[in-house]
Amino acid sequence: MLNPSIFRAYDIRGIYPDELNEKMAYQIGRAFAVYLGENVSLKVVVGYDARLSSPVLKRSFIEGIAGEGVNVWDIGLVTVDMIYFASGHFHFPAAMITASHNPKDWNGFKLMRNDVEFFATEDLEAIINEKKEILSQKKGVVTKMDIKSDYLKHVLSFVDMDAIRPMRVAIDANSSAIGPILKLILEKLPLEINADHYHFGCAFDSDGDRIIFIDEKGETVNPSIIGALMAKYFLKRYPGGKIVYSATVSKIVPDMINIYGGEAIRERVGHTFIKKRLKETGGILGIETSGHYYFKDNFYADSGIIGFLVMLQILSNGKKSLSVLVSELSKYVSIPEINFKVANSEKFIKKIAKNFEGYDIDWLDGLTVRTSDFWLNLRPSNTEPLVRLNIEAKDELILNRVKDELVNLIKKN
Repeated sequence: MLNPSIFRAYDIRGIYPDELNEKMAYQIGRAFAVYLGENVSLKVVVGYDARLSSPVLKRSFIEGIAGEGVNVWDIGLVTVDMIYFASGHFHFPAAMITASHNPKDWNGFKLMRNDVEFFATEDLEAIINEKKEILSQKKGVVTKMDIKSDYLKHVLSFVDMDAIRPMRVAIDANSSAIGPILKLILEKLPLEINADHYHFGCAFDSDGDRIIFIDEKGETVNPSIIGALMAKYFLKRYPGGKIVYSATVSKIVPDMINIYGGEAIRERVGHTFIKKRLKETGGILGIETSGHYYFKDNFYADSGIIGFLVMLQILSNGKKSLSVLVSELSKYVSIPEINFKVANSEKFIKKIAKNFEGYDIDWLDGLTVRTSDFWLNLRPSNTEPLVRLNIEAKDELILNRVKDELVNLIKKN
């Protein structure tokens, strides 16, 4: 019996091997094949990240799929955006064995239909519990595939290669799957890597779908400001375009979207929600505070590498340093996200909300409170048993006052 807690809002995650092991991976693979239907000519693309448990979980997962008569393309150690590309470009269902930013003892599955279409994972849980019969007595064929050349052509199409100017860049690839593919990309660009006196730096997460930037002074750049810079860039290319941003993104993002004539659309935090809304609205860009950036021309999916290339283009197009661009957009101040462990997040947040009766509030994603001086958001995590607090204000004095009051209030409850 599978632990129901591993079935999250938009993926499957658990601690290996206690909550998620090879036997469970086999069951999930089999259920995924059943879910996709009785089309034995169908192919499923499967890749995995650099976690120690990923290769063994991948093997068992593929055995489950192939055991149902469904063919598999095993594309090996890849970034998650390479899986998104494979699903969108080849129009196949796909799966990535990864737990994204969770600690190394975690692992999981990101599953999608063809064209990067995510779905509710509780459907798989129901299939597993129903113990349906095998679809086909004929075992599916597993084929090793290399999609690097197709992927490189795709991501490099986001920039004008002739317009990228020589720069010195510091890069942290996080000892992950992104290193090999990033090396191939960097060979095509006029960049000096990990040099002194760099123009900017960046760090990718372990499965490559997120990117964080630092300026030439070594200061971490708020992902919302990167999102605002991207919003300006894409709205100049696509006037009047729609941009989707998560509920915890800085107010500078909708400010910038409105200034440049775009349509700002606010959505729940999480890649499934952002991607779905982006696709529904035909939006050109999606932005999250976690360093996820989504692109219409990337099948509405997020990509750290495309984010890196777009910022290269932005800096190449102008004469200002990253720190100057950031300073021009640093209109608001915010706290780093604070996490709290609570027994019942929904009940807890509703209790806190009683302290804000009469305020401008909404429940799009947890509790959001707005005033003319600050806004705050208190929401349950989609991936961990936590409640997350974000606050942004006009100045440090207001920010610190609100933070102290909120933290004290939360601790009392």
